Amino acid sequence: MKRSFIIIAAMMLTMITASAKKVTVTIDGTVYRTQEKIYLIVDEDTANAVVVPVQNGQFTVTTTVDANSIIRLHETKEWPERAEFVIIPDSKHIIADLNSSTIEGSPMSQRLRTALSAIKREDPEGFHIDVFSDDPEAWRQAQEAGESMRRQMRETQRTVAFQQMRGNSKNIIPAWIAYCYYSLLEPEVELMLKDKKQKWTKHPILMKIQGSD
Repeated sequence: MKRSFIIIAAMMLTMITASAKKVTVTIDGTVYRTQEKIYLIVDEDTANAVVVPVQNGQFTVTTTVDANSIIRLHETKEWPERAEFVIIPDSKHIIADLNSSTIEGSPMSQRLRTALSAIKREDPEGFHIDVFSDDPEAWRQAQEAGESMRRQMRETQRTVAFQQMRGNSKNIIPAWIAYCYYSLLEPEVELMLKDKKQKWTKHPILMKIQGSD
């Protein structure tokens, strides 16, 4: 099966110092066959996103980035929390398959994917209660019940997100969780970001969060 191939220049990443450790990674990806392109975004620098062509649902991209970078591969520049793949470049060759929902060759990327899946499972978005009645009172009660359950689900999601952050406090996974779910996790996450003793709180993507500096 024909696979598109693109090599990205090493200096596309912003906010890296001369002494930062660089790594080169090749990512082989499988997405939906109808997809024609995918964006490669390093540390949420969407202004310098690179368009990677997709052919027959497959793509290959090689890039050189900072060792602590977080790479988002997504059909759109928006909605990072919905990204097809979020990659931590901890190996030279990574295989990501959207159809099987797996990432091979990158333990940290798979660990991040597992953490995000746990958080997304508790998302109340789209939840509703069906009402098979013309009685306005039944609709009112259903609406109140639905709102109550959504609040409970949101609180559960907050709890799970904080659990995933604490369980990964020694790596950079919490940085991505804090970035994607900041509005859900504040004000607690704002206090966490002030603790510069933890490696993840210094990650470049967190500079994009209002008040994190």
